[in-house]
Amino acid sequence: MKCATLISFLLGVVAAAPYELLSKRKLDDHQWGPSKETGCPAYLKRGQFESPHYITQISAREPNRAFGPRYNGLFTPNDISTIFSFDVPASRADANCTLEFLFPRRNQLRTSSFTYEGTGTFFFTGYRAGSCPGPETTFNNQPALAPYPPFPPIHMEPGYAYTIDVGPCFVGAGKCVAGFTSTNDTYFSYLQESNDCPIGIYTSYSYGLPCEPPFC
Repeated sequence: MKCATLISFLLGVVAAAPYELLSKRKLDDHQWGPSKETGCPAYLKRGQFESPHYITQISAREPNRAFGPRYNGLFTPNDISTIFSFDVPASRADANCTLEFLFPRRNQLRTSSFTYEGTGTFFFTGYRAGSCPGPETTFNNQPALAPYPPFPPIHMEPGYAYTIDVGPCFVGAGKCVAGFTSTNDTYFSYLQESNDCPIGIYTSYSYGLPCEPPFC
């Protein structure tokens, strides 16, 4: 099973194996209709996922600028990165955490939109568990980095769901866990939205043995 241990982007743990994208799944139109059972969009089951509880940006070119709380992801080449922070409840200690980025096509969205220009190279880097952003966060005083290297670059483009990591939740349960995403070649801006057609980064929960990609 290709699983980087302990949801390393978020939980700030050392893993011996190199990190890699676990799966890339095409998002077809029929997958974006609300479920008849729950009324929730595909891939995000009601009560079994977390949206980021705090989003902000940092700028390499304006290292002392504090962006404060935001509702959007914004990435520019070699400059603006976005920090995503999650609060994993202590009650999820026995769950599996799946970190995924949902990136539908523009015509699949209902209440959000995005601008995407470039070749789509993105980097995911984790902070130490419990080291999280706030209104005063800047590039120069961002949370402490986790003691492991960033993920290798991941290519992302519209029309797909990307499973970035799967692992036990217990290390981060009851803590704030965060990381930042950056790019060296793409302008990408979107409104994080989990309604009818979700877009953005999420942590979802499951129980029992984690599934094998590409079904995670």
